This record gives sequence, C-alpha cells and structure tokens, in this order.
Amino acid sequence: MKLAPSGRLLVSLLLVAALLLLSGACQSPPASNTAGNVNEGKLPTAPVAGTRGGSLTYRLTSPPKTFNYMLAADEPTIYVSFFLIGSRLVELNHDDQTYAPALAESWKLSDDGKSVEVTLRDGLKFSDGQPLTSDDVAFTLRTLYDERVTSPIYRDAMLVGGKPIEVTVADARHLRLGFAEAIAVPENYMSNLNVLPRHTLEGALGKNEFNNSYGVTSDPAGIVTAGAFAVESSTPGERVTLKRNPHYWKRDAAGNQLPYLDRLVLEVVADENNALTRLGQGTLDILDRVRPTDFASLRTAQGNARAHDLGPGLYADNLWFNLNPGRREDGKTFVDPAKLAWFNDARFRRAVSHAIDRDSIAANTWQGLATPLYNFVSSGNRAWVASDVPRTAYDLERARALLREAGFTFGGTESAPELKDAKGQRVEFTIIAPAGNEVRVKSAIVIQEDLKKLGMNVQVAPIENAQLSARINQSYDYEAVLFGTSASEPDPSSYTDLLRSASPQHFWNPKQTKPATEWEARLDELTTRQAHEVDHERRRAIFRDIQLLMAEQLPLIPIVTRHIAVAANTRVGNYRPSPLPPFSLWNAEELFVRQ
Repeated sequence: MKLAPSGRLLVSLLLVAALLLLSGACQSPPASNTAGNVNEGKLPTAPVAGTRGGSLTYRLTSPPKTFNYMLAADEPTIYVSFFLIGSRLVELNHDDQTYAPALAESWKLSDDGKSVEVTLRDGLKFSDGQPLTSDDVAFTLRTLYDERVTSPIYRDAMLVGGKPIEVTVADARHLRLGFAEAIAVPENYMSNLNVLPRHTLEGALGKNEFNNSYGVTSDPAGIVTAGAFAVESSTPGERVTLKRNPHYWKRDAAGNQLPYLDRLVLEVVADENNALTRLGQGTLDILDRVRPTDFASLRTAQGNARAHDLGPGLYADNLWFNLNPGRREDGKTFVDPAKLAWFNDARFRRAVSHAIDRDSIAANTWQGLATPLYNFVSSGNRAWVASDVPRTAYDLERARALLREAGFTFGGTESAPELKDAKGQRVEFTIIAPAGNEVRVKSAIVIQEDLKKLGMNVQVAPIENAQLSARINQSYDYEAVLFGTSASEPDPSSYTDLLRSASPQHFWNPKQTKPATEWEARLDELTTRQAHEVDHERRRAIFRDIQLLMAEQLPLIPIVTRHIAVAANTRVGNYRPSPLPPFSLWNAEELFVRQ
C-alpha cells in the first residue's frame, strides 16, 4: 500500500487516523446499496456541466493541524492540505480507476526504468496568479528531502531504494526525475507530489521556518495553493472555509473552468450522532463513512439525505500477533517467550483463522456493511487481488487438528474446554482494539467467543487510539491486536512497507536487521522483484505469489473488508463518491449546488 503513504501501505489510525494518501483501485464502482430507501436513487456514472456558485458543507471528524501537506500526519489534515488545496503531477481518476494527467500533461518512463521525462501543462498558475514551473517541482522535492523539514509521511513515500528522487530542469515545462533504482510505476511517486510555490516558501526554508509555514492560524492570503481551492478562513478546532482557486488548471468537458463551488466549508463535527442530526437538518451536506446503525436508519428516513453503500474499499480489518522477539530497556522480552512460541507457529495462526466466524462478523457486527476477507489484499482491490488464494474458512474441527499437530492438548469439559501447550501452560492472551471504534471492539468480542470454543482464554482490552498506536509502533507492548489497515492505492508497490522485513510498518515484527524467517526472506525477495518488474503479467504473477505466501503464513489474519457507506443531501450535484479516499471529495472540483 503505499502504506500510509509511503506509497506503500496505509495503516488506518496508526498515524492517528486512517492515513489515506493516494486513492486508487482499478475496479468498476459497485452498485449503490439503496434498496428500500424512500429516497432511492442511482448515483451518476459521469459528470454533468454544473452551475457556478454556492457553498457546500462537509463533515470532518477532527480539525486539520496544518495547511502544509508535507507536515500532515492525520486524515483531516491530509484531506485539506493534500487533496483539496494541493495539486499533483498525476492524479487518480476514480471513475475509471486509472492514472490521469494533472499538472503534468505527459510523462515517459525510460527503458531502464530509472528516469521519467515530464512535461508540465502550458500556462499553469498558483492561486496568486504566479506561474507554476519546473523550478517549483524541483523546489518541492528539495524541500521534502531537507532534513530540517519534519515530514512524517511524505518524505519516506518519495524515497526510491532509500534515496531521494533527483530532478533535472530543462526549461519551465520540462524536467527529468531520476531514480536510484528501476521502478515499474512512476505514477506512484508522481501522484504523491503536490507542487509548492517556490516564490513564497523558499525564504522560509532558508530561514529554517518552513515547519511553521501554512499553519492553521496563518494569514490565509499568504497560503498560496495549486489545487482547486484556496484557504479563505480558518477557525482552529471548528471549521475551515475554502474558496475557489481562480487560476486552477482543470476545466469541464464544455471548457468551463473548475471548480464550480464558490466555497467548500469543512465543519468539524466529532460526535457521530450530532453529525447525523445535522445531515438531516441540512446544515451538513456530505457525510463520509457512515456507521452501520446510521446507514440503516438513513435508508428509510424521510428527507433529503440519501445513503449509499459503495461496497468494499481498500480497508481491511486484521488480527495479528506480536512476533517481535526483542527486549525492553529493562531486559524483559516484549512477549512472554511461551506465548511467542505459540504465535510464531503458523499452525497456531491458521487454527485461530479457522476458528473465526467471519460471516457472522460481517452480517451481524457490521450489519452487512462488510465482506468476509481471507487475503491481506482487500477484495476491493479488483485489479490485483488473486482469485485463487486459499480460504481458511470457519472450521473448528480443522482448527483443533492444527493445534494438536502443533503439540497443543485439549482439556476441561465440552462446554468449557481448556487448551494447553506441550508444556501444560494454559493458552491465554489479550487482544487490544481501538476503544473509539465500537464496531471493531464488538468484532474483537466475537473473536473472543469464537476462540473460547477452542479452549483459549482470550481477553479484549479496548485502548484509546493514540496509546494503541504507540504500543504497536513504539513500545511493542501487546500480545495481539485487531486493527485496520488500508492500501493507499491498488498497485502492488503500495504494499511494500507492509511486506519488507526491515520496514517499521512490517507490523508483526518490524525493523528486522535481517529476515527473521525463511518465509519473510522470501517476501523480501518477491517484493523487490515486483517493484522492478515492468512487464504487467509478470508483476501480476509475482504479486500472486506474495498473496499465496501471506495466506499460507498468516502473519496478518484477515477478518473483513469494510464497505464504504456515505450520505449526502440531494442538492449536491455531480455526487459520485468513491470507495477509496477521499471518498466523497475525490472530485470536489466538480461538485455543485443543484438549483
């Protein structure tokens, strides 16, 4: 995934929210699940010419922390700074799920895959009317790699083989990007590059003040953008009002300049119940990722709000065990050695997988807004998911057989079984889950009950998101976790950080100096091969092998892939939400107010 944008895997909430960088999934959009809705209507499949003017209001779950995308580390900040006020060399068209020209009108990868020639559009301008040229692209990359700039996501996302991308400027419209090693898909990097204005930010970089630039309390007049919108006003903690960028490059099919909206208001509404109420009242126009209970009520509610099930996105809920053999500062191991031995046995992990009733979790806990998952690649990634990955279907007898094969014994009674290891130690562990996600905590409780049937004594510990993230990424103080991951886009390179053993996002055992197991060494090898393979079918075959290996070893035990449920007022024109981030705002420049 460009996980969390590293262009690789995006781990939901591990960077304080579902860090969603790129949006892509070469899939045809699923039909809207609105059967029975009194406001039933189909989503449009293509844009229409909109009406200029007006304002729409979108709900943010928390306030953005900066308008400087390089400093972004949470979802609301990424939405505003990266998607709405930023413009990239290449972007993803969610209608047909292909890369499309943006600031770059064309590009060509060299035969050896180590460089790409880029041609910018003619006449590009920033929101203040100043030209946008190749020098701005070069400045943006130079800034991104500057050690004084605290970029928590984007810098790593833009490293190739651990090295910066080199830029050679030919003239105002032509430049060359050079890579330290061959790459198969340069668009992964070009779509992560929002171009910043050299003329307003070079001075701040030179004075070591770049990290303070474009703050939420900065004068909006000084925040120069290349995206569809610019900042009109900011009330920190409450709302951000964006205004149309009069110099935005994009036009509709009739030649009318976009965006249509005069303003897009981003309102911070943390409480889900309040957000639902405001949607019904018409003081919010668009609500993304509707809760299952709210989706059910919206489908039969009177009024102008319509809810849509967009089907599986790239989100996946996974259970994984802590396989980290390291030690704390006090010398104690991160994981009890006996438990680590269980967790490291693939037969134990497969037994756990067989014992989980995914159908029940999808149908009941998620109320139909999820699909059972048996692959670390979400079923929403229709372009790259392998169709022949074996399923560890719900099968308690198979689970018991695997545990016996691994040396475990069953005791207790039929109604209260007890599972013990070969040394007689009772099998018990704790699953941590994000306290702020009610559905995920309920899923963990279902898993707890499922594993109880095997005699495992499992506890569920809901933990506040920031603390949970710290345990996974820093202290490694946990035994098992139920959490969400998401690829930022469907391309196999988006999963690189998850798969590489040396990566900090190789969650079950991160930052390995060398692969801890033969199968992880094999993952490293396959991941490197797919990153350099330019032949599409050979890449597909390599990525299939990766999926088969992950399904065999199950370092991540897939549970469900969540559907993306959204809702909007009928007055929102050109509303064509995507199951990929930023969901309802991917085509914000085309949205308009119906008259």
